[in-house]
Amino acid sequence: MTTNVGIADWATAFGVTAAMLDRLLHRATVVGIDGPSYRLRSHQSTSDKLRKAVNAHVS
Repeated sequence: MTTNVGIADWATAFGVTAAMLDRLLHRATVVGIDGPSYRLRSHQSTSDKLRKAVNAHVS
């Protein structure tokens, strides 16, 4: 399971109880991944190009 929501916020974000979280995380390995999103890579590249083009036109 992957999410960008911190474990402390799961109860409110996903509507789960503390008991459900306890069962889910009991034998889980939590891996924190920090860095750019693989899924958003193409979108970010396109938006960067558009931003540069707009800034060049405005300047």
